Amino acid sequence: MSNKNFFKKILYFLGIEDEIPQETEKDDFEPYNIARPEPKPIGRVINIHQTNRNKVVIYKPDSFEEVREITDEVKNRKSVIVNLEKLDKENAKRILDFMAGSIYALDGTVRKIGPGIFLFAPENVDVAGLEPEEENQDKSPLNIKIRG
Repeated sequence: MSNKNFFKKILYFLGIEDEIPQETEKDDFEPYNIARPEPKPIGRVINIHQTNRNKVVIYKPDSFEEVREITDEVKNRKSVIVNLEKLDKENAKRILDFMAGSIYALDGTVRKIGPGIFLFAPENVDVAGLEPEEENQDKSPLNIKIRG
């Protein structure tokens, strides 16, 4: 509204001006879109192309000092197969205990594949088809039972 129209309306209100001329007012603004934030997904989104990059790493540790490197692989979302057959019983048990604790903390999975051979998988990997047989568990050189 212009100042001229405003002034005429005041004069009309005070009784000095007899009539207010009717003018059509133009809106001098352009319509605009209000930016709305996109809704965030509630669930975990997995990139389809990323699932092809899952890797399996095989380790045959010679000593307990290699356990940190094995755990780092699982932290980096890689499945690890560890062969403990050639280690002495005490070091193999230490490695298995450390790895089992690490996998528990990372919400991963531990599966026994064979005597002295274990699969450690991160939480983003579903392990299927590796159901341990009771007869193989009893023959383990480590005398450790792992449930599937």
